[in-house]
Amino acid sequence: MEHVLEKRSSITLISGNAWAPPCDVFETEGSFVVVMELAGVDLNDVEILVKGQKLIVQGVRKEIPFPLKKDYYLMEINFGPFYREVDFQENIDSETVRALYRQGFLIIECKKRTTEAKKIPVS
Repeated sequence: MEHVLEKRSSITLISGNAWAPPCDVFETEGSFVVVMELAGVDLNDVEILVKGQKLIVQGVRKEIPFPLKKDYYLMEINFGPFYREVDFQENIDSETVRALYRQGFLIIECKKRTTEAKKIPVS
């Protein structure tokens, strides 16, 4: 578990009424990847923002209407607004961020902004 705690990204939760969906954050050779559990969330209710080195995912999971509810015996599923912020400690390329939704998971790939030297031709 130490290798996870040593990594450079940090995750911010927001207080108040918003809940934070569970997520995994990992790094590949040229990208950061965020896998977020968002089962039951309508993709029209999700917003993904990139601000420099931060990735923000926010939205709302609407409660499933069930007209005959009388009492709860167990309540583990969060409904209402959610918010998750990941700070990668280095800039990501907002033009190449890709998001996929598969089987209840939102998968976001954030390419690292290149810092390699690039030769510029003169015309």
